[in-house]
Amino acid sequence: MDDVRFTRIDHIGAPTWNADGAAAFFERAGVPVVIDEVLDEYNIRAVFLDFDGVYLEFLEPTGPGNVKTFLERAGPGYQHVAYRVPDIDAAVAALREDGVTFQSDAPITGAGDARIIFVEERYTGGFQVELVERT
Repeated sequence: MDDVRFTRIDHIGAPTWNADGAAAFFERAGVPVVIDEVLDEYNIRAVFLDFDGVYLEFLEPTGPGNVKTFLERAGPGYQHVAYRVPDIDAAVAALREDGVTFQSDAPITGAGDARIIFVEERYTGGFQVELVERT
């Protein structure tokens, strides 16, 4: 896995029914919202708060999909940790060489034009792990 290098935690994802309400607490404490974007293809609204370069992402469902299903099953809360990688294609290739599979065939475009991919949870001890490449 020489081509896999996690350089930092990028963000922690937290599904919620009300992103504005969840973000308001942190905004009152001086944490700015830096991304507020609806991703129609995933039926979500993503709101990112910036904690000095590490983000808290509130995910609000805008229709059926994984986030809505998670909320119906587990309720609001922390769902995943995303790790920054310098080259997502190299990281995916190296992990695949080691037999790791992913929830999609290739990285997709996420909020803020980041390239993202989720690792199948059976390789991470049951934790949801996202890889992120930001330009």
